[in-house]
Amino acid sequence: MIIMDFQKVPAQIVSWEEIERWAEIIVEKIGDLEFDCVISVIRGGLVPSRIVADYLSIKDIFTLKTEHWGITATPDGKAAVTYPIVKDLSGRSVLLVDDITDTGQSLKLALDATKQKNPRIVKSATFLHINKAEIVPDYFAEEVTADNWKWFIFPWNRREDFRNLILNCIDVPRTRDEITSCLIKKNDLHISRREFEETISWLEYHDKIKNGNGKISKA
Repeated sequence: MIIMDFQKVPAQIVSWEEIERWAEIIVEKIGDLEFDCVISVIRGGLVPSRIVADYLSIKDIFTLKTEHWGITATPDGKAAVTYPIVKDLSGRSVLLVDDITDTGQSLKLALDATKQKNPRIVKSATFLHINKAEIVPDYFAEEVTADNWKWFIFPWNRREDFRNLILNCIDVPRTRDEITSCLIKKNDLHISRREFEETISWLEYHDKIKNGNGKISKA
């Protein structure tokens, strides 16, 4: 019997229905204020920005990239702008969109980078806002208290997160049932058998794990 010792990191799978509802809430909060372009903070803001732009009938979508979170549920040092905006925004009304403000560092950097492009007005929007963040977006759909923090698994990073969370449970060789139990105990996460097996197959195919004697270990 393997005794599992770990720090609990609760995770929550986000549905497409929740995404649509959050987009609608943001659009309702924006009200009559008009924007002529959207800045997408990639990677996380790529899909949300397109959905919000669709609601607002905005065709111009530009991107900038910030990096902070590395491996799933693990902070990767300080945030940094790695791919800045290349478009001049002089005189334009800009809506900056990301999926979540966690520490707030990424959104703060993105706003500063956007303002350097001389927009007439710039506002920020995120689907979720963690209330311990350094900055509060102008618009957000739901606020999450620091006590209720979770690692939100959005549809656009579902497979990446499943792979990393499963790998985090293979600190020692484990059976499939032990890995499943680890995900429940460590992350409050219930993955369907189909998605679990698909993830295991992907990890094995890409030489991330290996099977032997009924147990799975890191390659």
